[in-house]
Amino acid sequence: MAQTFRERVDAPEDTNDAREIWMLIRSWLTIIRVIMVIAIIIIAEIFEEVTLLNFSLSVWAIVVGFPLFLLVSMVIIQGDKRFAPDLEERRRKRVEDRA
Repeated sequence: MAQTFRERVDAPEDTNDAREIWMLIRSWLTIIRVIMVIAIIIIAEIFEEVTLLNFSLSVWAIVVGFPLFLLVSMVIIQGDKRFAPDLEERRRKRVEDRA
């Protein structure tokens, strides 16, 4: 049976819209991060002899790719802290268990 608007508003929600949007963005950031690592490896291997500003493209791939990888990782961690605290708690427990 269909719920009325008041029943839907009064019912407790396990997830909210911001968390659902964050989970969608987080999945895309994770996919981009994996593609970035693969691209860094491929560029470093294929364009080893091509130079740009006296550095080979393999060096540029690492110089540009590594900070971008760290930036995307930090965005994921900060988003988890703000929009999905349960994911942040699981991440912290895994880190503590490894230490």
